[in-house]
Amino acid sequence: MKLWDFGRMTSRRIRISPKVGEPLGLVNGSEVFSSMFKYEVGGKEAFEIVLSPFGPENYREIAYVTMQVKDEPGALAQAAQFLKSLNIDILNSETVSSIPNAVMIWEMLVDLSFYGDSPSLKRAFDDAKAAKDPSLSLVDCLAIEGSDLATRYTLGASLDQDTVKTKALRKTEKKASIIEDGSFELPQAYINFLGKDTAPIMLIGDPDTWVLSVVFLDEDSNLCKLKVDLPDKPGSLHEIMKVFGEQSINVIAGYTNVLVYYECMTSDLVVDMRKSEARNCDELQKSLSSRIASLGPQFSLVGVTPISF
Repeated sequence: MKLWDFGRMTSRRIRISPKVGEPLGLVNGSEVFSSMFKYEVGGKEAFEIVLSPFGPENYREIAYVTMQVKDEPGALAQAAQFLKSLNIDILNSETVSSIPNAVMIWEMLVDLSFYGDSPSLKRAFDDAKAAKDPSLSLVDCLAIEGSDLATRYTLGASLDQDTVKTKALRKTEKKASIIEDGSFELPQAYINFLGKDTAPIMLIGDPDTWVLSVVFLDEDSNLCKLKVDLPDKPGSLHEIMKVFGEQSINVIAGYTNVLVYYECMTSDLVVDMRKSEARNCDELQKSLSSRIASLGPQFSLVGVTPISF
């Protein structure tokens, strides 16, 4: 899912637009927990703030549960009753009637702290179904997967800790905040680490983990949104990225979507062109259009849009 946004931290406050906030439960009045990381690589440093409505100290045993039920009245009530009987707290959830009159899928984030663990929940459900428990007659199956939310709070975004030195700074501020007027106010301790209270930012949401990552961009960042059409075949993205590399264009976000399988696809990208020869998006479009078109008849630069802070 493409879930990113750009803006500016102003006077310690970061505005969270509904576009990225609502899918993550980060809306007005909601409690938000935060963690801060410092990354160092090659003599350079960067900071990230992780936001989530769920804090690892509050929910130590969070899991993703998916239940398939019959698309009939009372089916969801049976599923909810099963979880209630085990003292399992449903945190956030989404119900999708995937095949009307046949089956419905209920996806949810649950807290198992007052029950046990994921394997125990799965066994309890399977045993009840094997015993033909009438209270689950409208519930077909249950799948469960552990959440790595707590890990995200402690290890940061880097997968290779040897290459990128990561330091968690969360101990400076453990209290939860409240989102007010669509904004999150950074604790003073975070501002002390950053050394500033205003900066351009990028917000990256992950609905699967209920985490919003806030990263701080350089003041001279010169960003544009690009939309590129390309063939759906191996090597197509490599050709596009090679063109960007030739022109010193740095990709900072990307999203691809297949339109016709094995025929065509589209890619939405956010790039930083400050190191390229182009001074603005119009110049960038001129320099890229012919170069991308030269890659083949299905390659096309559809549009370039500036991003302002």
